[in-house]
Amino acid sequence: MLFGREMEQAEIDGLLSAATSRHSGALHISGEPGIGKSALLEYAAEQAGPIRVLRVTGVESEAELPYAALHLLLRPMLDHIDRLSDQHAGALKGALGLAAGVPVDRFLIGLAALTLLDELAGTEPLLCLVDDAQWLDRASADTLLFVARRLQHEGVVLIFASRPGFAAPGVPELRLGDLDREAAARLLDRHAPTLPGHARDRVLAEAAGNPLALLELPRITADPLSMTRLPLPYRIQQAYQQRIAELPTAARTLLAVAAAEESGSIDVVLRVAAAMELPASGLDEAEQTGLIDLARGVVTFRHPLIRTAAYQATPYTQRMALHHALARALDGVDEADRRAWHLAAAATGPDDVVAAALESAAERARERSGFGAAASALARAAHLTKDAPEQGRRLVAAAQAAAQAGQGALAATLAGQADRLLTDPRLRSDLAFLRSRLAFDSGSLRASCDLLLQAADELAPLDGEAAAAMLARTYKVVFYAGRTDWARQALERFDALPGATRHPARTLIAGSERMLAGAFHEGIPLYRAIHAAATAPAAPADLRADAASHAIVIGDFTAARELALAFSQECRTAGTIGRVPMALAQLSVADLYLGRYAESAAAANEGLRIAEDTGQLHRLAHQYGVLAWIAAIEGDEPRCRILAQRNLAHFIAEQVATGASWGTWALAMLDLGLGRWQAALDRLDEAARGPLGSQVTAVYFAPDQVEAAVRLGRPDAAAGAFDRFRRWAEATELPWALAVLARCRALLAPDEEAVELFEVAVRATGRPFEQARAELLRGEWLRRAQRKKHEARAPLRRAVDLFEQLGASLWADRARAELRAAGERAAPATAASTPAAQLTAQEMQVVRLAAAGATNKEIAAQLFLSPKTVGHHLYRAFPKLGVTSRTELAHLDLQA
Repeated sequence: MLFGREMEQAEIDGLLSAATSRHSGALHISGEPGIGKSALLEYAAEQAGPIRVLRVTGVESEAELPYAALHLLLRPMLDHIDRLSDQHAGALKGALGLAAGVPVDRFLIGLAALTLLDELAGTEPLLCLVDDAQWLDRASADTLLFVARRLQHEGVVLIFASRPGFAAPGVPELRLGDLDREAAARLLDRHAPTLPGHARDRVLAEAAGNPLALLELPRITADPLSMTRLPLPYRIQQAYQQRIAELPTAARTLLAVAAAEESGSIDVVLRVAAAMELPASGLDEAEQTGLIDLARGVVTFRHPLIRTAAYQATPYTQRMALHHALARALDGVDEADRRAWHLAAAATGPDDVVAAALESAAERARERSGFGAAASALARAAHLTKDAPEQGRRLVAAAQAAAQAGQGALAATLAGQADRLLTDPRLRSDLAFLRSRLAFDSGSLRASCDLLLQAADELAPLDGEAAAAMLARTYKVVFYAGRTDWARQALERFDALPGATRHPARTLIAGSERMLAGAFHEGIPLYRAIHAAATAPAAPADLRADAASHAIVIGDFTAARELALAFSQECRTAGTIGRVPMALAQLSVADLYLGRYAESAAAANEGLRIAEDTGQLHRLAHQYGVLAWIAAIEGDEPRCRILAQRNLAHFIAEQVATGASWGTWALAMLDLGLGRWQAALDRLDEAARGPLGSQVTAVYFAPDQVEAAVRLGRPDAAAGAFDRFRRWAEATELPWALAVLARCRALLAPDEEAVELFEVAVRATGRPFEQARAELLRGEWLRRAQRKKHEARAPLRRAVDLFEQLGASLWADRARAELRAAGERAAPATAASTPAAQLTAQEMQVVRLAAAGATNKEIAAQLFLSPKTVGHHLYRAFPKLGVTSRTELAHLDLQA
């Protein structure tokens, strides 16, 4: 019976009730030790009824074993793995050590686990309880959190319980506070009814509403008034240590063995007992005290503080002996990793044999995609290594594994330790590249560039090709930062290398330097060469991944869209989920420029979701900016401002110019659409003067600067922006760019020249938003130039129609107002009538894939959802589309 937890119980009841209706949910219960987290999990299990319960408890000493907790949670269901696709089954089996594995994207394992739970919940709902989540191994924690954020309509409930410090972003949190005085008194009276009044009051005061303290403090001594003034968890632990001290020697020792043995295997504990000539009955004596439970062949401590108390109450030398005994007992092939860690725990100084065993454990962890565990094993191996260069090598490997696990801060720390030990130039270059990538990911772009330049300087006398490859990596850093001077530094170093002018990588650096410097006539041909190289059949993977971005720089948005779609599909098929946000960032921008705003928003929203899961802050900020831009032209000012501020906050913190240009531009587009010309001009002028001004986005927003300046009657203020766009448009010779250039000229030209220029401007085919703006400006000019009113009406009608088709509501309203001023009663705004307009972004994604013939499982794999969630989206979409079967979808117009 729980006291004072009615609200928390109701929360759990709601989740369980929803699960029986095939809805899913996740919850993170957090609180201090003894506050009642485990009791609430027990309550959930008791109330589950027809819901099947899966449980796992994190163990501190298991935190170095990859996917140990996930294996324990899914153990009752492992015979169902073969129901999954070969890709998902292979990933999950490899992670759990059920088959030979190869390293895969760690998020693919999360998707496989989600699909397995979805499959299991097909016959009965599932309740997954994860206690002591703060001690989960990193790989299991990442996987389960990935699953938790994607639960929607499977009939699965996932509840974590943890101490403060366990981060569960995206999962609703329920923080447990202390019991109030009344509930605390009722709990104490129930469990210690004979406690004298003065002692009762003291216990209530000392426990401060902590349920476990209310149960354990009365046991410390016959006189609770003698309790020492220690922090509460220590006093509870002291109570447990006092109970342990009362046990016979054999029971105490076996309790310590069980505390040191992470799996809880009674078999292993008994093997150690036999080796130490201790009676197995010691375990029975410990169980009789209520400290442990021996059900199902596993030693389970009633509370984590009991495990801690049992271990820490054992003298240091005896703990070392216990670890040695456990290492000897764990002599099976499958127990090599645990044996290595026990040997490491027993080591008191450098030990190359143990270090080698840990490195082997790390390699096995890497094969199972347990990169976090590999990092831990390699770091410990390094600290047990005598030879300094070998220690440095292992630290580099540890840092690389930590980076693969998404543990950037740990990777940076390990890399810093390695830097002081390495002398080998090639290892130093590997380390420099890693540190550069970590600096880039954390927003330190200057440090990232400096590390690459320094590494190239060290390599140049030894290996010009390696130095060239290192310098080639600077192109992305300098472009993100928008720093021409950095690009020039890299180019100067490159040109100093033998044969540099003929090296293919020079094009990357020179192209970036020329584009950032605004030398478009030189930069555009170089970028076209880069684009051609990136799209060649034998192109390196990293260059191919950037191909869509190169196409955006040169204004070929149709090619950019095709390349981004192909890259996205490649990532989805291969299960490299960590790269999907990059592909979706490219796709959202290409779709935006092409006027496919619904598709752009869908890609951006999916990119947001995956970037949050994978911790990619640059991509997250970028997508906020794209969505802010779309909100601006829709006229949703509150949403635009919120999203833009999120985008710009990232720039303020990390100075990544590529993403911040979108937040700035979005706010300017909002000002422009609302007729706030001065605000728009000020915002864009300021952006053009800083690092954002070197970005290609500054080329694309230059026509907006021109329009704002002309609206203010200050054409002179448009000179810089006009020149920037003119040079780029003339260098590209793209028809749409020359049409937009004609629009800018028309705004600046005398009346007698404007007519012909506007006729060219409306030919901005392929850029429907720019075409609609040209029609609007042309109609406004015709009306204000005192032409016959009917001449202005035709372009204004076309502008209204185009803006409405695009969903650019703010601009459609402007065009409609101009049409009324031209003497025509403009039709009211019409609700979108296409099937695409009736669906949410995710429903549209699902429907399009279903229309192409994909099954629910195939769609789920593509969109990183569960098959039941896909089915739910189709169930909701069919009535909106007026269809009853998948076959009818192929006959619908599914364009947004």
